[in-house]
Amino acid sequence: MNIFHKKQCKTRGFTLAEMVVYTAFLAVLAVLAINALLAVSTAFSYLRVSRNMNTSAEATLERISREIRNAYDVDLLQTTQGTSPGRLTLKTKDSLGANTTIEFYVDANNRIAVREGGVDAGTLMAKNTTVNNFVVNVITTNNSLGLKVDLGITGSRGTIAESKNFYDTLILRRTY
Repeated sequence: MNIFHKKQCKTRGFTLAEMVVYTAFLAVLAVLAINALLAVSTAFSYLRVSRNMNTSAEATLERISREIRNAYDVDLLQTTQGTSPGRLTLKTKDSLGANTTIEFYVDANNRIAVREGGVDAGTLMAKNTTVNNFVVNVITTNNSLGLKVDLGITGSRGTIAESKNFYDTLILRRTY
């Protein structure tokens, strides 16, 4: 018998029960990680939809309010009041001081578009947003002329869709 021969240890490796427990534990961790990743991805998609809607509303209402303040009158014959989709036509002056019109309307893609002096100037909204409500109401008093604008925007990304309403009320500068 060899005196230098080591005894083999029977504690090497894993038992079947240990392997089942470790595998189950890792499977649960993987499922939790995937669910967390999907939740973060969904939350990010909702955030992007909300950001697109807010950006579109901000750009649209900012441009409409700037043009309303610079206008000297509203073309009531070309403006659709109280119904959706509305149309707003403002009488204003161009950079040379000549009379011109600026028109805000809902185009074929359900986005707010601008027409300056009869020439299309493009849309004011992001690609993934559409208008579901655009109502213009003219407010007339003895001393001034104002406009109330209701804008409903729907944003979508994949299967996610959200809608928000935005409002603005403005007075034409040259009417008070």
